[in-house]
Amino acid sequence: MKKIVLMTILLVTAFTVGAKEKTLIAYLCGDSTCSYILNKPSGATVMTLSCYEPYMFSLSSPQDGWWKINDLWNAADDEDTTSLVGSDTGEYWIHFSVLGLGTSNYGGQELHLRAAPDQNADIVFTFNQELLLMPLDFEGDWVKVMVDGCDIVGWIENEWLCSNPLTNCC
Repeated sequence: MKKIVLMTILLVTAFTVGAKEKTLIAYLCGDSTCSYILNKPSGATVMTLSCYEPYMFSLSSPQDGWWKINDLWNAADDEDTTSLVGSDTGEYWIHFSVLGLGTSNYGGQELHLRAAPDQNADIVFTFNQELLLMPLDFEGDWVKVMVDGCDIVGWIENEWLCSNPLTNCC
């Protein structure tokens, strides 16, 4: 019996350690001419990106407005990966305020931001035009976002988001 319990614990641990971390794809957008990649949340700048380039990110581990960068690429360069360099921690972080996601309600569909990541949660905002949203967090198939230019925050299903700055996501 002890062997069965031990084998079960080892298998669960192996699957947990080997599980791929969930990621979110977003693009660089901002009002300034450049954005900074840091070695940790609120840490030292290790890279500077031009806001005039269509950079895209694979992100994970949101913490207090910061996202860990797993991969970075320029959407205009056939999505070739850009090397992340210069971090003494081996990690790269970017603030949510320079990240964007477009909505894909190109036909004027009415979308809702909800108070929680649940189809039955209270609606906090309704819209039928395409919007720029900034990602704050994610859970399952839902993304917590802030509407660009205002303090409206809510959850939206990932299927209604477009993470490419150069195309619509049809």
